[in-house]
Amino acid sequence: MLNANDKENLVKSSQAVNLLVQDLRDLVKAANPLLAEIAIEILQQAVQIEQRLNRIDSITSPEEKTE
Repeated sequence: MLNANDKENLVKSSQAVNLLVQDLRDLVKAANPLLAEIAIEILQQAVQIEQRLNRIDSITSPEEKTE
């Protein structure tokens, strides 16, 4: 379980990386092939960070009970 400050920072980080991923997906479509190639590399790293933050969120959030 995370304290309130840690949870807030995790949410803010997740939102920031989500915006970065969205912007990089647009940049991948750049007319300049070198820029597009670099964007692909950075996008792959950003997606990994996004996935890691999502995993942290899922393992630190209280489980919802289903009946």
